[in-house]
Amino acid sequence: MVDFYFLFASSVAALVARFITFPLDTIKVRLQTDSGGHRYSRLLKDGERESFFEKVVSLYRGLGITLVFSVPALTTYLIVYTSVKVFLGSLALPILREDALLNHAISGLCAESSAGLFFTPMEVLKSQLQVDTCHQSTLTLATHIIKEEGILGFYKGYFITLSVFVPHSVVYFILYEKLKSTWDVQHQTFLVYVFCAAVASAAGMIVSTPLDIIKTRWQVSRQEEAYRGGPVKIALRIWRYEGGLGIFVRSMLASIVWGVPLTTINMTVFECLLKLHRPN
Repeated sequence: MVDFYFLFASSVAALVARFITFPLDTIKVRLQTDSGGHRYSRLLKDGERESFFEKVVSLYRGLGITLVFSVPALTTYLIVYTSVKVFLGSLALPILREDALLNHAISGLCAESSAGLFFTPMEVLKSQLQVDTCHQSTLTLATHIIKEEGILGFYKGYFITLSVFVPHSVVYFILYEKLKSTWDVQHQTFLVYVFCAAVASAAGMIVSTPLDIIKTRWQVSRQEEAYRGGPVKIALRIWRYEGGLGIFVRSMLASIVWGVPLTTINMTVFECLLKLHRPN
């Protein structure tokens, strides 16, 4: 099972990484929700009336709710992932051994399904605050969602979130562990963690970005908008009216610029904390 220090190290690493890279996340979300430049142009016009301090603060809209949800979400993910991984490995089936692709996929799906109960509301609130031009508070936004869409409004995009993060997690963890294993344990330095996490994160982002754009568009949409038609309608709209492949490439670059530092900081802090606790 996952021990307390493991959870502590994971939570600290996640919070540090989220805080440092949050402005990049905000920029990524704004680019992903930019419909032909209209939304982004409006944000730039609003930004011209803000002071430098206000512009910096605007990049951190949604940080509070992210930090609040991150710890329980990550704790749930790690406990479920580790428990399922060990259980499947104990079945003595070669196809389900702990380092097998199928084991990673099943464990990741179970973990994401459980952690999504926290991650999805976090993403819905965070993303809407990041693109909000009215500077509304988290409480005001949450009240509006409940009033207009009910409690299910917080879980908009739950299933597509699984289709985004499960492939990303599988690609990331398999590649990260494979790369890290090319060095002996005693030679796994800070730079090794940085390199392995950066390469694995970039690969994961390339796999997950197209669906991530659709997920974000859906989660920031209001109940009365056409996006209520679901992810298929969003994908068709992007392809027909917004340049299709172009926006996916642009968003993929933004995702990599955000995701690589996020994951690199996260895994590096995590691995270093584990080494401090277990130096041998």
